Amino acid sequence: MSLDFFYFPETSLRTPYFNLAIEEAIALNLNKFQITAGVRVWKNPKSIIIGLSEDPYRNIKSSIVDLSKLSLQNGLVGKKPDQNTCYVARRASGGGTVFHNETGNINYSFYFNYDVRKELYPVKDSYDILLGLVTKSLRKQGFLAEFSGKSDLTFIVNGTQKKISGNAQFRKKNCIVQHGTLILKEELIDQVTDVLHHPPEEPEYRKNRSHREFLTSLPKEFSLEIWKKDLVDVTRDYLGLRKPPDFSEFSFFSKGFSSFRKQVLLDSEIIRKKKYQNLNYILNREIPT
Repeated sequence: MSLDFFYFPETSLRTPYFNLAIEEAIALNLNKFQITAGVRVWKNPKSIIIGLSEDPYRNIKSSIVDLSKLSLQNGLVGKKPDQNTCYVARRASGGGTVFHNETGNINYSFYFNYDVRKELYPVKDSYDILLGLVTKSLRKQGFLAEFSGKSDLTFIVNGTQKKISGNAQFRKKNCIVQHGTLILKEELIDQVTDVLHHPPEEPEYRKNRSHREFLTSLPKEFSLEIWKKDLVDVTRDYLGLRKPPDFSEFSFFSKGFSSFRKQVLLDSEIIRKKKYQNLNYILNREIPT
């Protein structure tokens, strides 16, 4: 079996600390296992996700989440989420602070070995190419998204440019991880307004619009299941790989990727406990040694 490409499908819901640790563990192991690329589709429970350099106190409304009273302690948070908790996590990529929940958005990730795909090494080129894969996958259902700002995708709604997707990137061990989100439901935008301040920095095209004025969701006729398949198909097409009859042969959970999967899961547990669910990292970007 070829290890050129893997697909990590959506699984049962896990905490954002688990999800973010998986992202980093894949990056650390992609090149080691000589894998060219992968795609992951995933969801978070109710979570506020801070960009790497963001100040949570400037972005999160204290009336909703009192950061001084967060009770996280290293090693005490499991993988499975508590549905009554709004999690706060810091990711390894840059960009702004975002809000996720189980039904309002879908997250996707690209993993590319840029030793193999050297055209992705320049940051701007990598954003152009990988955002292009997302727009192609949306276009297959007739939805026309445009690039905006540094790494956003937008729709034109009643003549107004509105954000449908934000994306961010980090790189480790010659692996690019680019993750983004698509807003699925309008209700998510109301919750963003409830929990997040207006961002301290914004792209020029936002023009000081509120969250409600600036964001939009995919139409109700959007099919998430069709889109997942289309995202994988356009990525494999970019890589010059054949279109398979089904995804089982290159699933992250298939036998062919067992060694890679075991190492990723092992590393992710260490990273999760040491880094992503540690309060010093979440609030101050400090990683204990």
